[in-house]
Amino acid sequence: MKRDRNPNIRKHEDEVVGRYENFIKGGGLGYFEVDELETIINHYMDDAKTEEAMNAVQYGRKLHPNSTALLVKQARLCADTGKTTEAISIIDYIQSIDSTDEDAALLKGEIYLRKGLLDDAMHIFKEMERNAGDDDACTFLNIAYALNDNGRYDDAIHFLKKAFAIDPNNTDTLFELAFSYEQKTEYDKAIDTYNRILDLTPYSNEAWFNIGQLLFYEERYAESIEAYDYAYTITPTDYQSLLQKANALFLCERFQEAVEAYEEYTDLTGESAGNYILIGECYEKMNDFVNAEKTYQKALDIDGSNAEALSGLCACDIELERYEDALKHIDEAILLNKGNSDYWFQKAETLVYLDQQQEAIKCYNRALEINPSQVDVLVALGNLYVDNGEYDIALHYYQQAQMLQSDIPNMPLLLAIVFYKKGDYPLCVKYLKESLAINGQTIKSFFEICPEAMEDVKLKNIGL
Repeated sequence: MKRDRNPNIRKHEDEVVGRYENFIKGGGLGYFEVDELETIINHYMDDAKTEEAMNAVQYGRKLHPNSTALLVKQARLCADTGKTTEAISIIDYIQSIDSTDEDAALLKGEIYLRKGLLDDAMHIFKEMERNAGDDDACTFLNIAYALNDNGRYDDAIHFLKKAFAIDPNNTDTLFELAFSYEQKTEYDKAIDTYNRILDLTPYSNEAWFNIGQLLFYEERYAESIEAYDYAYTITPTDYQSLLQKANALFLCERFQEAVEAYEEYTDLTGESAGNYILIGECYEKMNDFVNAEKTYQKALDIDGSNAEALSGLCACDIELERYEDALKHIDEAILLNKGNSDYWFQKAETLVYLDQQQEAIKCYNRALEINPSQVDVLVALGNLYVDNGEYDIALHYYQQAQMLQSDIPNMPLLLAIVFYKKGDYPLCVKYLKESLAINGQTIKSFFEICPEAMEDVKLKNIGL
């Protein structure tokens, strides 16, 4: 999920840090207020520049030797660099000066959380809760930040609800509450919270994008498209929203619209093999294999060692009945990635078209060695053994597939065929009736594969 910082805050930070860095290079005035020094220290801490942050703390303490705020920053730096004992010692010193220093107490609670001392941490936070004023929403929000950072989402929600009760219009509280719900996969509550934010700030790109993401996670792709659209309209440089919109369009099977969105994304962010593969997959889904092939070739022109592009070209070759070319492309893909079970499956399919069944079986089995849970491979092996008249082996693979997935399309028809070929007429009729209940047209497929069954008296005698 995205969390965008306020541009005015960024501008102020850049100005203060710029003045400080100009000073340490010998080019400016050297006095900074405590709040400015905190901004400078936070900047370096955010960039993981620990040494620069500590130098700023030490300089700040020369200017403001009695500042407990700078001592808290020093303690936090110690804690972040594993110097826990030193950090606690500094905090104890601060609290000996001012027992009510909230930042020191909060940091001590965070340190206890990191050390797994939950009871000690919660004791501190509950004490802060008791001492908080009726309008002290900020205290509860800061405690919630610490708890969320350490995976204590239920506890964080408790404090966020208290902050919300004090100030229901604080979007920082609402964003953090939505984050907590997301982490608990309570997506409906998170969406409701983001909608509260939108009631306050309808043009929040961040809220619209995050709603889109949550809807996407719930496979509510059509709804997510609208949310991504709003996010992208509000912030036309938010290319992530555009890409996610394209992905959602693809999953909604709106392939032409997905092509247009992916192409717009490519125009804005630059050509890449990955972008062209996404477009190629759309064309493939539309059965436009000529354009799919052109697009996969563009991906390969950009990245000559892209196995996905080679696999895509193989798929197009198969559909265009260029089986030798297909075999060449998939062999190149396998050379690049021998551990991809899909590529071995694709090679097996190509070999079936080339009437090289034994080699195909080896490739199917290689795919299963890599990933034993591939239902498509098990069904394909069953079909191949049916074609070869080895019905017991075919049945074994069909049953293996059924153990992994109970609702395989056309499985009742496949079982009806294999049981008919084995001469087990009761089971043949049982599965054929199941198949007809799903799709009445499957009887045509059954008789195409088993034409002799049309006049089979044994089937008629048991009620077919």
